[in-house]
Amino acid sequence: MKRLGWVVLIGLFAMQAPFNTLALNVEKIIKHNSKNLKKIKRDNKKLVGQIELLQEQQKYSRKKITELFHLMEYKKSSNVVKETIKRVRDENRKAKKLYTSARSLLVTDQYNQSIDLFLNYLDVYPENHYVPDATYWLGRAYAAKGDRHNAKKVFVGFQHDYVLHHKFSNSLYELAIIEHELKEDKRATLLLKSMIKKFPNHNSIIQAKALLKTIQADQVTKDVTKPESKTKLETTVTK
Repeated sequence: MKRLGWVVLIGLFAMQAPFNTLALNVEKIIKHNSKNLKKIKRDNKKLVGQIELLQEQQKYSRKKITELFHLMEYKKSSNVVKETIKRVRDENRKAKKLYTSARSLLVTDQYNQSIDLFLNYLDVYPENHYVPDATYWLGRAYAAKGDRHNAKKVFVGFQHDYVLHHKFSNSLYELAIIEHELKEDKRATLLLKSMIKKFPNHNSIIQAKALLKTIQADQVTKDVTKPESKTKLETTVTK
């Protein structure tokens, strides 16, 4: 009986040893897994940090690419602007040279050549800032040449398009002279009266008033020399 008790005790001890070993193994596994888990967490945190860094770098790179794109567009636009300005300046230089040459020919009484250059200028550079002046001087060139009909046409167009131009008052006087030479004294009178009223201090106002008096005097003479006027005058003398 005593021997049986020892056997049981030994058996229990023998069974307890594997349990203890198993418990130790489980504890070791838990500790090992805990270390691995902590390592995994650290690695994961490190990876998250690297991903965030890459995202920031990507965002920065995208911003730089956008800035570079805008810079390229700006440089492209800037070059277009520079080329446009250069082209406009070249065109203005050519236009001014042509306009100046036409004026020089007019001053030296080379009317046909002057007219040709003015017409060429107006055809090639219709938007240039000398267009109003060129139009006025073209009218003067036609008038100086004696081509009254073309001169009248140019001055009428000038007065229609450039009412505020500083040569507008001059054009009134120039056109009045042409109308008078074309025997259109009523129109000439209206132009002169308009000029005298609107521009009383004009440097040609004396000549304008003198021409108006001449036209009015001629009109009186014509009225007197009309057949019906002679009849009325003879009837009055007879009475």
